[in-house]
Amino acid sequence: MVPFYEIQPSDLTVIHNYREIRFHAHLHEYIEIAYVFKEGQHIDIDGIEYEIKSGQAAVVFPDIVHYYYRNEVRPADEVLVICSPKLFNGMFPDMSSVRPKNPIITDVDETTKLAFQQIADCTSFPEKLGWSLIIMSGIMKKISLEHGKHIPVESLTQKIIQYMTINFKQDISIETLADEFSVSKYYISHIFSDRIKISFRNYLALLRTEYAASLMRTTDDSITNICGCAGFTSQRTFNRAFKQIYGVTPREYKNNISELYKE
Repeated sequence: MVPFYEIQPSDLTVIHNYREIRFHAHLHEYIEIAYVFKEGQHIDIDGIEYEIKSGQAAVVFPDIVHYYYRNEVRPADEVLVICSPKLFNGMFPDMSSVRPKNPIITDVDETTKLAFQQIADCTSFPEKLGWSLIIMSGIMKKISLEHGKHIPVESLTQKIIQYMTINFKQDISIETLADEFSVSKYYISHIFSDRIKISFRNYLALLRTEYAASLMRTTDDSITNICGCAGFTSQRTFNRAFKQIYGVTPREYKNNISELYKE
């Protein structure tokens, strides 16, 4: 699963869900808080799976990969509060250098629970902002922080993902990224392993194979041409990467697509 960098349309977004949700692996520069009123919600934060149960909350700090998942379709009642740290400038620790030791809050206090109830269906931005401050204060009181590995260049993770999304078809390497962003290749490698949770080589292969698969589904181009269009310089490398990700060779995948369209 390739994480993507999510751009939020507002400094404060509130989403009230009535079922357990699924959402792809992503990261962003915002604080994301999930609170469950009824039933539960599964979430993976920084590679660790959790279940947020009724009356519990989870907090995700900026630039941490996370995703929501479910084991079955079931009703739930939950609210997501996604807010920019800029809204609370100076009120809380610098969240770019710390992270929660445990992102799940099992003992949410009554004042914070009330704030979640009020913000869930609130339409006034000033009121949302007020309730979000109460929520943040309540959450921060309940968590212990530890120092993470600080990324000194603001939004460098975002810039790397955006750069690779645009340039993955080109001949790029970890040295290319190091030159582009004026940091060492070891630091780029650290960002992939610590923040994106996948190596540079595997991330590049994922981008290229996903693009190649989309071409097979939508064009009649040959596998050789698709291999080159996706950025692979070796047919053998393309075949190996594709089978590792999709479980079949490119030719088998293309044949399966052709048979599907015949039916």
